[in-house]
Amino acid sequence: MAFRKRNPSKAEIPTSSMGDIAFLLLIFFMVSTVFSNEVGLQIVLPEKGQEVKVKSKNIVKVYVDKDGSVRLNGQPIDLSNLTPTARRLLSENSNLIFSIKTNPEAKYTYMIAVFDKLRLANAERISLVPNK
Repeated sequence: MAFRKRNPSKAEIPTSSMGDIAFLLLIFFMVSTVFSNEVGLQIVLPEKGQEVKVKSKNIVKVYVDKDGSVRLNGQPIDLSNLTPTARRLLSENSNLIFSIKTNPEAKYTYMIAVFDKLRLANAERISLVPNK
């Protein structure tokens, strides 16, 4: 008995509409994507090389330690008391600049909390001191 050889059938993937499908998916994702507009800190940076001389009596140094504790001109202060203290200082001298220096190991949220408390006190001049 002799067996006939079968011709192997070739499997094909129809690619004629693949470009159409890719184009439609591209249009769908472009139309349905929502781009969020995140609001960051509104900071006005000085021009490069610009130096401004400030009297030392117009600077209040705020230091944020790595554990989140805050010192105002070297004196420890509770974060909840920072806003009223800053308001009082601003009422005495409206030209005050609050200089925030943060420990490099401190969490970012600590610095933002201090920044927010100063903004609640209507402090317009806040300086962020870079770490060296």
